[in-house]
Amino acid sequence: MSTHRQVLHAWNAQLHALLPEARVTRVRGLGIFSVGMARAGTGRVNRVARASPLGVRVLSTERRLRRFLANPQVTVTTLWQPLLPHLLARWVAREAVLVFDPTPFGATWTILWVGIVVHRRVLPLTWRLVPQQEPWPETLATLLPALLAPIAAALPPGCRVTLLGDRGVAGPTLIDAAQSLGWDVVMRLNVGASQTHRVRLCSGEPRGGTDVMPGGEQPLWDVVGAVRSGWSAAGQIFKGAGWRTGFLTVARRTGLAEPWILFSTRPGGRARVQEYAQRGRVDATFGDGKRRGWGLEQSHVRAAGHLDRLLLVWHLALWWLHALGRHVIKRGARTQFDRTDRRDLSVVHLAGLWLQTCLEGGRCPPLLFRPTPTGWHARGTP
Repeated sequence: MSTHRQVLHAWNAQLHALLPEARVTRVRGLGIFSVGMARAGTGRVNRVARASPLGVRVLSTERRLRRFLANPQVTVTTLWQPLLPHLLARWVAREAVLVFDPTPFGATWTILWVGIVVHRRVLPLTWRLVPQQEPWPETLATLLPALLAPIAAALPPGCRVTLLGDRGVAGPTLIDAAQSLGWDVVMRLNVGASQTHRVRLCSGEPRGGTDVMPGGEQPLWDVVGAVRSGWSAAGQIFKGAGWRTGFLTVARRTGLAEPWILFSTRPGGRARVQEYAQRGRVDATFGDGKRRGWGLEQSHVRAAGHLDRLLLVWHLALWWLHALGRHVIKRGARTQFDRTDRRDLSVVHLAGLWLQTCLEGGRCPPLLFRPTPTGWHARGTP
């Protein structure tokens, strides 16, 4: 048996062990598709078919993959959510930082996306497609709890969670959804909206050495203009929603024209600024799936159900590629593929090159999951 077939056989065996309730043919299709995508370096189905080591005609493999994408019985509920406890198993008694960040997909869809910070990346946990140009089928107040619930159910004991939100999603809905699960929130307020927001600073002297004092209701923008970088204070915001209590932090970072105005449910200050800065790691993850990476938008998959299943395959392949990339870096083998004076290759691209080298050299790379005395755990996690 060729090395390519050995890897596929072992990968399918892992998925069958982790998804015992799912239909065998669907699990096998997920395995074939995800290995092919990891090898192909693209989301284009015809190229994935050429990279799939099935030993049959490429057109037959391509038709098989397209049937997988068209099958309404292939769902995130049955093939992805059961994997979440194993992906998150290493966060027992640790702090997890999650990121909620919508991203456009072509000109048709927006992906509402929740991921977890893992080293220098944000890896996907749950997602939902909503129209980009039409009204959403449900409000964010309905969509967001549905996105967060599977994560909450999969988190191991003793895990403390902080949810990060960018300016486009910052609001009372994000706070309420997180706090209903016992999670903390750090979110950045939109500077433009801050000019209309009202704030009530709570009793107690704010930090930062300014003349801004607690008291009655006042414009948030007046407070921002009067304080220096690093200022933080307890306060209330979102008057129209009946006020939400938390902590405000203002940070002015070098190279940025606008200040960061952060609202958090934990005491503000430098620690919240450092937490929120991790949100930027999601851009690298999105880049891996777009034109400079696996090019999912060039796959010509546009139907909502088909695209949802393509994302399912890509997200599984992405977790595996990230684990392989971390393995290469820890072994000190990065210089075999990347420059020594700067980093040109992302950890995912590095993994793709190393995977190809292993297969061509007759070596089996480590798979995403490994058995432990407490169950299956994902590699490449803290």
